[in-house]
Amino acid sequence: MTIRINQLAWLLVGITSFSLSSQSLAHEHKKPTLDQPNPVVDKQSIISGGYQYQPNYLTLPKEIDIKHAHGLTRDNDDNIYLAYESKTIDENTHAIAMFDKQGHFIRYIGDSAIAYGSPHGLDLVYENGIKYLYLSNNGQAVRKIDLDGNILWQSDKSPDTNIYQKSPLKYKPTDTATNPDSNQLYVADGYGSSTITERDKQTGNFSNKVWTGENSGQHFKVPHGVTFDPRTNNILVADRENKRIVVLDRQGNFLNELTGEGISRVCNTDVWQEQLLVPNLNGTVAYLDKNSKLIDVIELNKVLGAEGHKHPHDAIFMSNGDIVIGTWNPGKLSYWKRLNY
Repeated sequence: MTIRINQLAWLLVGITSFSLSSQSLAHEHKKPTLDQPNPVVDKQSIISGGYQYQPNYLTLPKEIDIKHAHGLTRDNDDNIYLAYESKTIDENTHAIAMFDKQGHFIRYIGDSAIAYGSPHGLDLVYENGIKYLYLSNNGQAVRKIDLDGNILWQSDKSPDTNIYQKSPLKYKPTDTATNPDSNQLYVADGYGSSTITERDKQTGNFSNKVWTGENSGQHFKVPHGVTFDPRTNNILVADRENKRIVVLDRQGNFLNELTGEGISRVCNTDVWQEQLLVPNLNGTVAYLDKNSKLIDVIELNKVLGAEGHKHPHDAIFMSNGDIVIGTWNPGKLSYWKRLNY
């Protein structure tokens, strides 16, 4: 009897997965190819890639009707911030949730004004000791927000450049990164022109600088994420549909590209000590050493796909090396404790 019940549950999961993946996927995502997930029996015992899943962390408030867990970031106290898209939006909907380092929900940041469109990439930075959030929205907006939820500035128009004036492409920002030593704000237009543009982080004004990736040998193709790399002080571009990470200096000059094991449809990157974290839309979260060689992989879809954790969209390191993962379609959060082995 137990075997038949498990088989029936597994069949229903498979039918649900097929139904979701067979629909046309929103937000410029192509249908990912996934490994078959394993049925989950004991969540407490799930270990993958040197990490153990913590099922009691990062429980969302019941009123959050999440569609996609899009962006993740943290502060120096290991408070975790999530940018998410809701299935429905009204005056009570939010887009940014804050958790403490134990994964307990603390509060929302901002109101429904930032929930419309598609809240996407989220980055927390310190400027003169004060914390600010940069929120990218596929609905043409990049916003700078303080921790009280006030919008300090927003750029809700496409950059004044020929790329947008001479084509039907829309401006659909997906992520940002800042240079801590200047006013440079790098904006990834992952779903529009597939470019990186530069704005002034104090005003939001476009600086007339645009990088297409062509100096790397090919045009960016969905540059989904952009990260400031403190190991080298360079900029990392998650060039998703070219299945590579492009390394630029802070002026946008091409330095090199990272490909190979652990890098497939990379959505973003994060850095802890000498390690580089690589969430891939097709179901894995890899981490690489300082030479960009694969250390190990959390096979997220394989071990938690039956619970809906299928498509890693963003992932961050905690200060102790633990990992937080947010997924797309459906939106899920998971916390992974680093094992010493």
